[in-house]
Amino acid sequence: MKKKILVTGFEPFGGDTRNPSGEAVIALPSSEDYEMGKLILPVSWKRAFPEIEKAWDAWKPDALLMVGLAAGASAIRIERVGINLCGATKDIDGLYADGTEDSCAEKPILADAPDAFFVTYDEKKILDALKKAEIPAKYSYSAGTYICNYLLYSSLAKRKREDADMQIGFIHVPYAEGQREDFPSMPLDTIVSALETVLSEMF
Repeated sequence: MKKKILVTGFEPFGGDTRNPSGEAVIALPSSEDYEMGKLILPVSWKRAFPEIEKAWDAWKPDALLMVGLAAGASAIRIERVGINLCGATKDIDGLYADGTEDSCAEKPILADAPDAFFVTYDEKKILDALKKAEIPAKYSYSAGTYICNYLLYSSLAKRKREDADMQIGFIHVPYAEGQREDFPSMPLDTIVSALETVLSEMF
């Protein structure tokens, strides 16, 4: 039986009309080696993770790869850790992590929970494969304190809570070529190839 991988990207946000994370996930071709499910998520504190949970509980994937945009990045960023912190940044719904419109305090993702969880995919194998494919890539030790980190930490916490044998990781990608003149970028087909490479190394 084929392994199952759930792959997520994001809708556009922050005034951008495109999001290469979502576009690349949509463009991923099927594979003979694994079965793939795809989700394109809103950049929302309240709405994004429940969509992952719903697909996780119903489909029971063997791996979860989340993909997000890192403005300013010029290489594929292989995230290594999720931290227990929501930053004081509003989401696409105009809300902070506590659900209010007028609060700006940071808060933990989960109360009385570990400060951080490390990813469970093989980041070294992934980095080596990307380098072999001549795709610019590097480790990242912070997924930020916004929705990307929120999803990474929440997913790793769910894995721990349910004692799930599951490969979980997060990849940040640059802007797509031609999308923004004021930021580094990467051709969208290179981003898609990078994600294919990562997926091939998930097991």
